[in-house]
Amino acid sequence: MLPVKDIKRLKEIVTIFAEEGLGYYVAKSKLHFHLPWHKRLRVNLPLSNKKRQAICLRQAFERLGPTFVKFGQLLSLRPDLVPKEYSEEFEKLQDHVPSFSYLKVKSMIEQDLQKPLSKVFSSFDKIPLASASIAQVHRAVLKSGKKVVVKVQRPNIKEVLDTDLDILFHLANSLEKHFTSIKNYNPVEVVKEFALWTRKELNFEIEARNATILREKLKENHAVIIPTVYPAFSSKRILTMDFIDGVKINDLAALKKYHVDRKELVMTYFTSILEQALLHGLFHADPHPANIFVQKNGKIAYIDYGIVGELTPQDQKKIIRFINSIHDKDAQRSMDIITSLAKDTSKANLVDFKNHAKEILEEVYKSEVGEKSFGNALYEIIGKGAQYGVIFDPNHVLMAKAVYQAEGLAMTLYPQFKVAEGLDEFSKKYLKETYAPSQVAKKIAIAFWSKKELLEDLPEHLSKIIAKIEAPEQPTRIDPAQLQELEQGMAQVNKRRMAGVIIASLIISSAVLFYFEGRTALLGVPVSILMFTLALVLLAYFIFIYKEVPYHG
Repeated sequence: MLPVKDIKRLKEIVTIFAEEGLGYYVAKSKLHFHLPWHKRLRVNLPLSNKKRQAICLRQAFERLGPTFVKFGQLLSLRPDLVPKEYSEEFEKLQDHVPSFSYLKVKSMIEQDLQKPLSKVFSSFDKIPLASASIAQVHRAVLKSGKKVVVKVQRPNIKEVLDTDLDILFHLANSLEKHFTSIKNYNPVEVVKEFALWTRKELNFEIEARNATILREKLKENHAVIIPTVYPAFSSKRILTMDFIDGVKINDLAALKKYHVDRKELVMTYFTSILEQALLHGLFHADPHPANIFVQKNGKIAYIDYGIVGELTPQDQKKIIRFINSIHDKDAQRSMDIITSLAKDTSKANLVDFKNHAKEILEEVYKSEVGEKSFGNALYEIIGKGAQYGVIFDPNHVLMAKAVYQAEGLAMTLYPQFKVAEGLDEFSKKYLKETYAPSQVAKKIAIAFWSKKELLEDLPEHLSKIIAKIEAPEQPTRIDPAQLQELEQGMAQVNKRRMAGVIIASLIISSAVLFYFEGRTALLGVPVSILMFTLALVLLAYFIFIYKEVPYHG
């Protein structure tokens, strides 16, 4: 294990964990020597209740700052990485970070865009609209008159994250070493994945690209808005996009004031999540209410594309088949599809995993549509995978979480919402877009292009075929003597094959009898020895015979 670079920060982290009631785990991980003397002497007991463990961790994360808040927020999206109680508690994580000064904002914008701020914006709000662990957002107006929001990364956040990631790896190694019960959760791999996601989230160019691609894919859905990104006024640390004037999707009072039809809103929201994931293969992977706004005209807008998921066309088809299997109450088919989605089952206990998954499916079959559905089933099953060594691709987990969240939020906004109705609506869109003449033509064009070399050679092949037809070859005549020789050869081959089977049977039988040596004998000699000797004699005989009378084929 590599030494931690910032011991002072490690001591601060360990101390906060101990103060939040996690001292037992600090001591068992052999990290207690980083505590002050008076805290090392305190007797700490384990927390047997997972819910209580989760609360203590959430409180510690909030005190520890941006890295740990982001870590908890990622884990809230990944029930396959932590117990369900943890992922649910981490959804409550709040950023308690002060905004940084306007002077720093101005300096960073001018440094990255290489222009005075006044040359880019006709107005720029000095007080941020929102402030979070990674960045803060300001309202502004471009010189063109377009209203925008400008997302500005926190100064030195990369250095802060790097220091804390170093310590997180150290803590994860300690946990794996001293707590065998969490081995299936792979703490070190969890931190590695978090580090990868964080690196992506710190690069606003990736977020800009995600938003642009998704906007293009959803351009035919006029009920959904993806804000336009302005690359000329963006960088790795600055992101400028359209200002969305609206209210959060769960602000029921505002929706009532806007006279928004909640039934229609819910249907648009639910089907848009399915459309992104299962039609386009690129989806907003963190669609909680703070990232979804509703405008006065009832249109919904997605913001914040730091975390997106991707599905291959093959995976999209598998998940659609899974939806159909839920409708058909075909548990075996559902399990076959789920297992085929798994990334790694080499160390899995598949029997217990499937038994547990079938219990979840049976609950779905018995429940009323609207209480539990395919999103719930998929989310619960995938979430249990790690416990049984069944490892899923992160994109599959994010998709299951997004759909599960969509089901839950839809029922909150409109309690009469039935998931089956949402699926029917999506099915219509799926059939319309998948089998539209333009899409069919596009698929045919792609298929032809993939075989373009064959198509280029097709005229030559056709010419040869026509020439063969017009000038057929004379039928081949078979000499009776050749036919008789062929029959003799085939008879010889059959004899050899039969001899091989007899000899192989004798050898296998003698090997089996060897296993029961001493129990079966003839005239005092073990039958296994007699059979093995007979097999060797027959083998030698057949070798001699076929050497003397060779086959001339």
